Amino acid sequence: MADQPVTLATATSASNGIKIERLSAEQTRQTGFTHRWRIPFDTINNSAWTTQGDTVTVTLGSTPTRFLVATAAAVITTAFATTGTLSLQVGTDGDPDNFIDAQDAKTAAVLIGERGGEPVTEAGTVGIASDVLVARFTTQASTGAPSNITAGSVDVLLGVVDLGDIIG
Repeated sequence: MADQPVTLATATSASNGIKIERLSAEQTRQTGFTHRWRIPFDTINNSAWTTQGDTVTVTLGSTPTRFLVATAAAVITTAFATTGTLSLQVGTDGDPDNFIDAQDAKTAAVLIGERGGEPVTEAGTVGIASDVLVARFTTQASTGAPSNITAGSVDVLLGVVDLGDIIG
């Protein structure tokens, strides 16, 4: 099994479904989320990625140098279709399930951590050095591969606070 890397900012999508945006001040005030990343299925399936049980780690971007991740959610707007199971987790490159534990990605749903919209663990949700934000998809070891993913889309929402703006 291997991890297949994808950088969302440079990924290609035949469906043109990729979205990377900083939400407006009004949206942030209403929801607590500051950023949205849309990951369509065709950015995580590749005909060469045929090994069952492989993961695909999508790099969303980086945090500011001094940061706090206050809220996290993943909205699966179109259920992912594939053979076997497919799970999604959201976190950092050092702790890929720091914000949202691995959960089923084959059902249209809102995924949040066990503490509601708060990140799953305290460690890693605040830092004084920039960190890499990721969404990791994991296929089933015996009956799934990234190349088998044929449909699906998820919006990852995070509330990322730049503490440098507050404390200088």
